[in-house]
This record gives sequence, structure tokens and C-alpha cells, in this order.
Amino acid sequence: MGINDITKNENEWRKLKENNYNLKNLNQKNRSITSDFLKDFELGINTPPKKRGARKPGTLLKLRYFLVSLNRHFPKKTFINLTKDDLHSLCENMFQGTIKTCNGRIYKDVGEVVKNLKTFFRWAERTSNINESIVEDLSAASYKRSKPAWTYLEHADIKKLIDSANATYKPLMVFLYDSGLRPEEAIRIKVSDFEFSSDGPAILNIPEIRGSGMRVSKTFERTIKLMNSSNQIKNYIELNGLKSNDLLIQKRRLMFNRYLKRLALKLFGNMKTKARGEIKDINMYAFRHWSSIYWLDRYKTNKDLMYRMGWKNENKILYYSEFLGRRDKIDDEDMLTIEDKNKYEKDIEKLEKQEIQNFELLKKLSAITQVLLKAAMEDETTKESLKKQLIRITLEGAETNHLQVISPPH
Repeated sequence: MGINDITKNENEWRKLKENNYNLKNLNQKNRSITSDFLKDFELGINTPPKKRGARKPGTLLKLRYFLVSLNRHFPKKTFINLTKDDLHSLCENMFQGTIKTCNGRIYKDVGEVVKNLKTFFRWAERTSNINESIVEDLSAASYKRSKPAWTYLEHADIKKLIDSANATYKPLMVFLYDSGLRPEEAIRIKVSDFEFSSDGPAILNIPEIRGSGMRVSKTFERTIKLMNSSNQIKNYIELNGLKSNDLLIQKRRLMFNRYLKRLALKLFGNMKTKARGEIKDINMYAFRHWSSIYWLDRYKTNKDLMYRMGWKNENKILYYSEFLGRRDKIDDEDMLTIEDKNKYEKDIEKLEKQEIQNFELLKKLSAITQVLLKAAMEDETTKESLKKQLIRITLEGAETNHLQVISPPH
């Protein structure tokens, strides 16, 4: 598998370009404007002001597919003649399920359609293909669905799934569960990204972008400890004779997902899980969900968990906590106000000082008592003097520490 074209996007894009982007089902005007759009974005020309630069083959393939789909919805119209009503009706019908995908399924993410519409038609504005904006009133938030469904398994079932896997997939499944990497990150990890140690867990370095320009981390560079998969990964690398520049995961993502589905259905049968996803929908991304839950109660701070998972904000932590019904851990101590806590801390400090004073007083009393006993056997004058001193110290201690006064023996 090539290091720089893991997903085969570059090869697929090259073949499409050789075939004029394969736009034969589009009318002549739509073919022309689609070609111009794709050429500009490949070169980084007329791109959005906030996101300049050339687009990668993966992005270009998605944009091409989107425009082919847009032509399918408006076969008798040219793109530049579409109206606001056309686009708003399209998005609304997709959201309501009236318009379905080419596979007959409901659109899961109409917000992504809105994003692509804005990308294309704002480019059309910048290049003077249209004279006014027809996407300014579109909002992805208006078409937001409920939280996505995914395949949830308890830890015991995850362990059963991993233990039942063959020697090729088992170490990789342990690695995914331990690291919590996104699949698109995991398939780009190389052997050289690991640091193995004989007396501790392996370290995984996840670069943001490699020197070749290939993006690895979706968000930011991070370095994490592999607490549960170090030995398995080290043995896997050695047994498969992988070299420093080799990818850890040699299987294509599609093949990996097919294997997971077959294994999970064999072990558990098909059923709807706690996260509304079915067993038959299991894929590599499920390990990231499971890993998030596994580490949720093991990290002491949200900041540390966010770093491991590559999250930029805490909404994911809230998502996994609320979605899975984590119990409320608040107690009486958490209900104290800052003023209450300050008052209690001062009271405790005062009591500690009183205890020290009482201890010192008792030491003095003990010493004088011993001297009194000895003096009683010797000199009456010394005895009387010490008795007076004892009374004075006792009275001072009682006044300072609110002690009960006991008269010394005569």
C-alpha cells in the first residue's frame, strides 16, 4: 500500500481528470462550470478568503460527486439559473425525507449539503458566473438532526469481540480501543511513530502533518501513552516484518469494516444497541466511541482526556456523559459556597492553633507538677512558690483556651 495515497483518492482523481471529470450526464453548461470550479479548487484559485489554498483529491472528489448529485435533482436547469427557492426547497425536502439519496436512503447530514451549496455558489459569485447570492439565507443549523446513532457495546462485549478476532486484526483492534484514534488518523500511523520501552508503555507520536504534506491528525499534533496495547503492537510489527516507514494498518478501511461486521454478527447477532446503532452497522469508528467512554472515568481532568482524543472543546465529553446516562456525582461538599468554604477553613485553622496551645500548656503543667511532688519532700518555701506558679499558668490557659479550672492540690 502506498504511503502517500492510502485512501486511493489520488489515483481515482487522476483517472477522472484524464476523462474530463466524467461529467457525461450533465448538460453542456453544467459540465463547463463544474470543470472550471474543480480546476480552480485544485489549483487554489478563487477559494474562500478564510480558507485559501489548493484542495486535496479527497475534497475534490466529494465536490465533484456533490455537483453530479445536484444535476440529478435539477436535470432540466443549469446551475447558474437556480434560485433561492430551488435551493431552500431542495434542502427542506432532503431533511423531511421526500428527496432521498441515489440508494434510496434518507440524507443523514443535510448540513453538509448546505455547506457544499455555499462553497459552490459563493465561488460562482466570486467568478461572476452569477450576480447575486442565493445561499445567504441557508443555515446548516436549520437542518440539524438528533445525535448520530452508532454501535454501542459494553466493555465485556468489546473484550469478547477482540479476543475472538484472528491474529491479523486482534492487535489492531486492541490498538484502536487503547489509542482512541479516528480511523482516518489510524490508517496513516507508521511504525516510526512509535517509541517502545522495556520498562513502560509505548509512546505514540501523532503528527498533524508529515513532511510530505500528508495530514495525519484531524486537529492537532499529540503524543499519547499506549497503556493497554504496547506489547501487542510491538509483537505485531516484529511478526509482520514491518519497517520504519511502513504503515501499521496494512488492511484497507473497507476490508477492516467488513471483517468487524462479520465477526460482530457472528458473536452477537443483529440488534439495536444503547446508542441506537445496530450491530450490523459496526465499523472502525466504533472503537473511538468505546475508547472515549473507557477513558472518560480514568482521566482526572477533562483537559487531559481532550488532549488524548484530539478534541478542541468539551462538548464531546458532555456528549458521551449525557448520551450514556452517567450518574450525577455531586455531593454536599460541592454545594458549599466560596464564603462557606472560607469560613470553615478559618474555623479549622483556629481550632488547630488552640490544640497546639493546649498541648504546650499541658507540657508546662506536667513539668511543674513533677517539680511540686519533688519539692513536697524537701522545701516548704519552694513548694509554695511553685503552687502559685501552677495556679497562674492554669488560670491563663483557661482564659485563653476556655478550659475548666481545677484547683491544684493543697
